[in-house]
Amino acid sequence: MEKNQKIAEVAELKETFASATSAVVIEFKGLVVTKDTAFRKSVRESKAQYRVSKNTLLRLAVKDTSFEALGDSFKGSSAIATTSEDVVALAKAVNGFLKDNPAATFKAGVMDGKLINAQQLQVLAELPSRDVLIAKLLYLMTYPISGLAVALEGIRKQKAGE
Repeated sequence: MEKNQKIAEVAELKETFASATSAVVIEFKGLVVTKDTAFRKSVRESKAQYRVSKNTLLRLAVKDTSFEALGDSFKGSSAIATTSEDVVALAKAVNGFLKDNPAATFKAGVMDGKLINAQQLQVLAELPSRDVLIAKLLYLMTYPISGLAVALEGIRKQKAGE
């Protein structure tokens, strides 16, 4: 890789980190291409990005960002998944991949500015999706109103002698 390519790669990585809110670093040595391709697809489906790059370039790219704490984890064969959207979806994709592929290991992660470990990633992955949580919240917000409507309808029927 020539110097201009490296500069362009670091600039592209910096842009990715600037727009991301969460990132997970995994080690993927010994991984077959088909499994890596399937993981890339699941990451894309969770509206996240997945990159494999040289460790020195990754370390340069995270400098002066909220992901600077990940710098020490860029050793060996490193890949990074980032998202600016649904943290839970990314955690589910990464956790599922790690369960199915013992050759891959979790190195480090930052979710919304906080360092996380493998256990915290697993807890995040077990949360319901954002859409399910929103649906539950809306149900809880409308439940008292619908209960009141049913009670008022019952009173109306009682008064009307139905």
